[in-house]
Amino acid sequence: MFKQLFTKNPYKCYLSTQQKLWCETFSIKFHSKTSSERKQLGGYEYEEDTSGFKNILAVTNTHLEIKETTSNKRLEVNFEWLRENCRCASCYNGVTNQRNICIFDLKTDIQPTTFSLFHNTLKIGWNDGHHSEYDLDWLRVQNRAEDIPAEILWSGDMSAHVEYVTASDVKSKEGITRLIKSLLDYGVGFVTNVKHNIQSTEEIIRCIGPPQKTLFGTMWEFTNKMEHLDSAYSNIALDAHTDTSYFIEPAGLIIFHCMERNCEGGKTLLVDGFRAAKEVELESPDLYHCLRTVPTEFQYIEKGYHLTSLSTMIQHSLHGRINQIRYNLYDRSARQPLQSVLFYRSLRKLAAAVRKPKAEWWLTLEPGTVVFINNWRVLHGRSAFYGQRTMGGAYLHMGNFLSRARSLALIT
Repeated sequence: MFKQLFTKNPYKCYLSTQQKLWCETFSIKFHSKTSSERKQLGGYEYEEDTSGFKNILAVTNTHLEIKETTSNKRLEVNFEWLRENCRCASCYNGVTNQRNICIFDLKTDIQPTTFSLFHNTLKIGWNDGHHSEYDLDWLRVQNRAEDIPAEILWSGDMSAHVEYVTASDVKSKEGITRLIKSLLDYGVGFVTNVKHNIQSTEEIIRCIGPPQKTLFGTMWEFTNKMEHLDSAYSNIALDAHTDTSYFIEPAGLIIFHCMERNCEGGKTLLVDGFRAAKEVELESPDLYHCLRTVPTEFQYIEKGYHLTSLSTMIQHSLHGRINQIRYNLYDRSARQPLQSVLFYRSLRKLAAAVRKPKAEWWLTLEPGTVVFINNWRVLHGRSAFYGQRTMGGAYLHMGNFLSRARSLALIT
């Protein structure tokens, strides 16, 4: 009755049946065995099913394996994790989306005593007397990395590619989805036809999330008056940079609204920092590695504040993708970095990639247009100006931005 299929590990015994996975009724029940009895079977117990699915399943002393033979996809789930993540009403609060149990409620030797798979639902009876059900699609989602769309790297004028959403449309699901997708793809998005005041600017920002309160305030306005000891509060030209590099976690989005413009100059500069970083990685992997591993200190000082952050200029996620560039040549402190010779070579290389004229996007922000910028990716700057130029805006926490993207199923 039993059909044993051996992998590279000759002790692994699998169950195989004959047709495609998940299509029709499928049921398997595993006999209850002790750990010692399982070890006699090479750690696995199995029983052939006759309902006609082509599938490979196995259970060890610690985990369950399900393999779809047509695609060679494998799902491996640990018993402790499965038991802790039972979604029944006694184990999980579906209203608050929180567990009702904690790790100390689980047996240290938690094991299944019965096991069945039927119409994409996994059912397990546990040796603590509990019974659980799991949807296989849900199990697959929990056992893969979060799907964040790949960024589209860019150079130069991107006005024909990024989204421009009207102030009325951004309040709709379709409009806010367009804006956030533009930010995920390009790191930039615009909202137009906004009234020329800070209250209307805040209303637009809150379509994504609440403004982030910092030492500069929650919503801020600035001209060329030095209300804070920062060169942004002046009329001089500013090279491309990211903001709040001296925060332990820099602001996620920066939002600007030019509410008054009666000046010469004062154009806005945008540069894709991820594109610049990628150029360094492709041309000089050793220098890119330095930017990822050798930290430098950023600081901000004014009366009552001395903020510092020791961080690398390029950071990757746990899954290996670049997810942040911290680039501000103005705010680096005088503290000497480690491996200074290599660090300065790397910094020069990155700065040259940032400053490429063909990579720069220069635009004029007119009253009524609000620009949203991913401050972890896109650098901003400006040309010098003469006259009156009043900017309003705010920062927004990266966590709140990503939360909004998940709620719109742009991140899954």
